[in-house]
Parts: sequence; structure tokens; C-alpha cells
Amino acid sequence: MADDSGAKERLETAVHRLETALGQVIESGAADSRAATADVERLRQDLDRLNSELTALRAERDRLAQELADVRAEGAALQSTMDAVSTRLDQAIASVHALLDE
Repeated sequence: MADDSGAKERLETAVHRLETALGQVIESGAADSRAATADVERLRQDLDRLNSELTALRAERDRLAQELADVRAEGAALQSTMDAVSTRLDQAIASVHALLDE
């Protein structure tokens, strides 16, 4: 899975390329405008794809964060149950020792 910062970096690169291509269209005039228009369209498609990828990565990160929180809560509940069982076992052992000492 690609990380969120990698997707953000690719998105920023695509935006920079788009800005550069738009600047070239303005500077070069109509002669190169068809080629530049094709470049701009490709860059827009790249930008849309990267935005989609970034959205998907954020959704996956949110899902994993929720899953981690759920597992931590379950672990805390298990720890609490284990502590209660341990206390009851200690009490039972103490009771058995007390009976044996009588």
C-alpha cells in the first residue's frame, strides 16, 4: 500500500506539471496550443487519478485507524477480565491454604 505522503507528493508533482503546461500555453500562443492542450488534458487526467488514489488511501487509513481502536478496546477488555480472573484465583488459592492450615 502506498503511503499518504507519497500520494500527496505525486499529486503536488502533477499540479506543478499542470501549472507549467498552462504557462507554456500562454507563452507559446496558438501555434503550440494543440499539443499543449493535449498535455494539459493528460495532466488533468493524472490529477484526477491521483486525487482518487489519495481519497482511497485516506479512506483505508481511516478504516485501519478504526480497526486499531477496536482491537485496542478489545485488548483492554480482555486485560480487565484477566485481572478479575487472576484476583479470584488468588482468593481461591488463599482459601485452600487457609483450609489446609486448620
